[in-house]
Amino acid sequence: MSNHNIEEERRLYRCAVKYEKMVKQFDELIGIMNTTKTRPPKRQRGSKENSSSSTAAPAASSSQQPENNEVFVQTITRFLQELKTDPTDPDSSTNTSD
Repeated sequence: MSNHNIEEERRLYRCAVKYEKMVKQFDELIGIMNTTKTRPPKRQRGSKENSSSSTAAPAASSSQQPENNEVFVQTITRFLQELKTDPTDPDSSTNTSD
């Protein structure tokens, strides 16, 4: 095998590792989005006495929304930081030697 072929195989291997990492992160993001979009359980309709307690239910689910949004933002930020091109990476998209 020539030196060029060995380098090409190494490059392809690094690309495959990066791809697997991206797929894993994408799956994490989809999981977060799916849990964020689930509907809260329906409230039971009751008498006027229960109406004050039933109005507290949406507040509990809405308080979880900012937490989910924060996790989503953190995951996106981490994902984007890992996608930044590394100037020492020979597979960098700015590499013009191809």
